[in-house]
Amino acid sequence: MLKSVKVPFSLLIILLAVSCKQAPGVKETKVTEKVPKTSVVSGYDNATNDLVSFISGMPDYKNGCYSTLEPKIKWQHYSNEVDSMFSSGNSIRMQKMAKWAGSELIRNPSVTTVFYPFSGPDFLNANIYYPDADQYILIGLEPIGELPDICNMRPDSVKSYLNSVKSTLRELLKRSYFITKRMNKDLSKTKVNGTLPMMSILIKRTGHQIVSVHRIGIDSLGNCQVIDGLKNGKCFVRGVKIEFTSPSSNKIQSVLYFKTDISDKGLENTPGFKKYLAGIPPSYTFLKAASFLMHNNDFKEIRNCLFDVSLTILQDDSGIAYKYFDKEKWKIKLYGKYSKPKGEFSYIKEPDLEEAFKKSEVGTLPYYLGYNWGTDHTSLLYAIKN
Repeated sequence: MLKSVKVPFSLLIILLAVSCKQAPGVKETKVTEKVPKTSVVSGYDNATNDLVSFISGMPDYKNGCYSTLEPKIKWQHYSNEVDSMFSSGNSIRMQKMAKWAGSELIRNPSVTTVFYPFSGPDFLNANIYYPDADQYILIGLEPIGELPDICNMRPDSVKSYLNSVKSTLRELLKRSYFITKRMNKDLSKTKVNGTLPMMSILIKRTGHQIVSVHRIGIDSLGNCQVIDGLKNGKCFVRGVKIEFTSPSSNKIQSVLYFKTDISDKGLENTPGFKKYLAGIPPSYTFLKAASFLMHNNDFKEIRNCLFDVSLTILQDDSGIAYKYFDKEKWKIKLYGKYSKPKGEFSYIKEPDLEEAFKKSEVGTLPYYLGYNWGTDHTSLLYAIKN
């Protein structure tokens, strides 16, 4: 359950996939070979933890550079504002999500992967639903970017950067999702600079310590490796892997983010990544604010992949169209109140889903999520593979 604003929330989630194998305890580095995966932490990346604590508005850093900057940029005011945003999001939505997930979502000890395509840098919501996964796989079109070099930035530039972080966090905590068009601007080089800083902040704010950050890539055979260890030359899809632990455990958990196009055309152009997706172990899949892309025939490859690798699929109506679920293979549970898509998605019609909500036993959903944020017209579909 999410607790105080200064002590980050005890929701732990970790997207798990086919691991890129490298030892922990190393800052963002490049190596030329794989090494055995270590499952228990032997040390933290203190420099990265200090940096991310500072940009997260959390005072648990030791680097004197940040203490010197505090009064110059009114850092304490920034910290209080971010605390307030998380506290509000916690009481309005996130605590309710965690409680609901604890009673409604199945837990299988053998399933250690959470798969979250079309996610952007949204580690937070996946972590609330699945706090015990070993590794998360996130996929989006947003750039990976870089962590800022705060100690070598001018105070006014640091203040501007933190304002960009605050603005981006506000959207996620208020709406439960990132607006794609706005995120492209917010995550640009002149603002937050990519998904890496935002994921790191969300990892910190959910009570974790960062162990390591590694650049990774998928080679032509579908192998996930550190960026300089790619076999067969070209890296088709680049990503980043953040390893971290929680205060209650020294087990290493990971989030992997890949920047790539997973439309049918995109996967045709990156056959190595298509092989990687096919090799993902049985997963808990989560879909939210996915722009209804998998309602269309030009996203059938990723749709079929999700049906193959998922043990469960938790989604709002913007995920996979209801008609594509084989009711002989999937047990479907419905929650909340269904409302037809509006605005730019008003062209989407799902009469079969609308009818299912009218005729089925529908569970309660005590919080909002996705495009119908701030209303009581949020619906979720929870599919369990038979």
